[in-house]
Amino acid sequence: MRAEEETHTTRNGIIGLLGGLIGDARTLVRQELQLLRDEVFSEIAKFRQGVVAIGVGIGFLAMGGLFALIMLVHALHEYASLPLWACYGLIGVVLLLIGAALLINAKHSLQTFNLMPHRTLRSMKEDAQWIKEQVSSSKT
Repeated sequence: MRAEEETHTTRNGIIGLLGGLIGDARTLVRQELQLLRDEVFSEIAKFRQGVVAIGVGIGFLAMGGLFALIMLVHALHEYASLPLWACYGLIGVVLLLIGAALLINAKHSLQTFNLMPHRTLRSMKEDAQWIKEQVSSSKT
């Protein structure tokens, strides 16, 4: 009877160990999926921020161009005694430069956007390696 109890205890120990290992693996996979979700949402937020910056830049460029042309062109014409067409051209160039600077800034924001979750993938590879090591060590 003693050998039979020992075999039963060993079998329960291995089954319990494998059950615990499977439970740990499930928990780890859930945590990795949550990390993946968080990382993707973080990148989407960066993308959204860049798109909003472009929209705001274009809006300010348009409004600034309209109001500045009307007001500044006539002020420049009045005080610099330049022809009206030259005043319009000068103010237009200034507005184009401001708009270009805003768009360059928005482009820089979008260059940091990365949809591939590198940290999560690296972590999942490490976890898979750990699980593989645990399974192989429990077999021996």
